[in-house]
Amino acid sequence: MKTKFSLVLSALLVCSLIQLNAQSDLFNDINLEKKEIKAEDFTNLETDYLVEDFKSYLENKPELSKAINEQVNPEDIVFAMQMLAIGAGVGFGDDETLWCLQAAYYYRLKLFQRSALFASLGLKYDGLSIGDRTQSLVGLQVSLLMFQAISQFNEIRLIYGLLGGYGFGNEKFDSFTTDITRITLAVVVGFQLMLSTNWSLALHTNLVAHNRWTFKPESGGEFKNDFTNFLINKNNIFTLSLLFNLGKN
Repeated sequence: MKTKFSLVLSALLVCSLIQLNAQSDLFNDINLEKKEIKAEDFTNLETDYLVEDFKSYLENKPELSKAINEQVNPEDIVFAMQMLAIGAGVGFGDDETLWCLQAAYYYRLKLFQRSALFASLGLKYDGLSIGDRTQSLVGLQVSLLMFQAISQFNEIRLIYGLLGGYGFGNEKFDSFTTDITRITLAVVVGFQLMLSTNWSLALHTNLVAHNRWTFKPESGGEFKNDFTNFLINKNNIFTLSLLFNLGKN
């Protein structure tokens, strides 16, 4: 009985081994077939259309297209048709401290290849203090300014041109008040830095400024005083302005 059982068990083991060997060969054939298919597919794969699709995706994706264009296309940073500006400035004379607040509207008169000619109309408030003496003026300014691109992507511009202004106010010293008016003609220089397609900063000053003052003391009478300020005299205010583009066209 034991002998028969041993023979049956041996036969079952042999059959199992044969079956496992057959399954192993089958799996190996399938894996080889898969490997051959993958290798063949990879060898014959066309990649050109994938590159073209990727390029098209980048160009048509709004946020990526905008970011790329702002970096590489100079024409995206253009000279606006109209601009608004607000600014403040400070200057120093021999003993006095000068300061100002101003706002201006700019309109583009002429567009060139890398520059633009603007006319501006502005309001300005000037202040001066030296000891017990104070002076304040409110006035209008008109200017004719050229904005010249000096960088590769037009984001840095040189500003230069002419400015004319009229101001009126008073000067106080101790308990005396004097009414004053001022007429100004100046040569303006400065720089503009584009922060984005709509916002920019401008730093400018009067390189040379001729002023005609008229003084009318409360005690009566009138007298005039003409003088010219140069940049090296420290009597010209440096003004920093924030500009906003109203339109490109």
